[in-house]
Amino acid sequence: MFNKKKILKKYQFFLIDLDGVIFDSKKNMNASWNECMKKFYLKQNFKQYFNYLGLPISDILKKIGIKRNIQNITSCYQTFSEKNLKLVKPYITVIKTLKFLEKNKIKFSIVTSKNKLRALKLIKLYKIKINSIHCSSKKKPGKPSRYLIDEAIKKNNYIRNKTCFIGDTEIDWKAAQNANVDFIFAEYGYGNKLNKYKASIKKFSDILNFTF
Repeated sequence: MFNKKKILKKYQFFLIDLDGVIFDSKKNMNASWNECMKKFYLKQNFKQYFNYLGLPISDILKKIGIKRNIQNITSCYQTFSEKNLKLVKPYITVIKTLKFLEKNKIKFSIVTSKNKLRALKLIKLYKIKINSIHCSSKKKPGKPSRYLIDEAIKKNNYIRNKTCFIGDTEIDWKAAQNANVDFIFAEYGYGNKLNKYKASIKKFSDILNFTF
């Protein structure tokens, strides 16, 4: 918990993770993984999958010992997830806070290892207006690579030392470290709070404490 007397650094530009920060998608992910387990007779359960959240799906599969049908399993997961977006809900204060950022011309972009089609559908579903969205693909490495953060900064002419990345996993923190941008940890998300995280938020609207 922050000391109220502590002066928090202010930022002009925000890079924001999608799942675990803007959206609570755990039910969607669980259902999608269960579908893959049934279809491909996988022994690895959702808890094992969840332990590596933040990585691209194909990387998670390798981490938990799946060496075959990676492309087919990834496709199955993504297709089921996209068809069941009703299981995904924005966290409390998210929509109101994002509208405040938009109204006050505070620029923010989405940076996620999830596929772009799913991300765009969610953004459209909840009418979220963003400067840009940056997702991993075969040509674009996901977190903890710095690639997507660098892409967002370059595309929008963000100033690196006035930009922060808000995420909820250690993978997100590593991506921020690799890209040399500050990191704010979302305590309400899926990861565990670690001492090395210098700043954190308990709810999404707390990011307003970091704005000018």
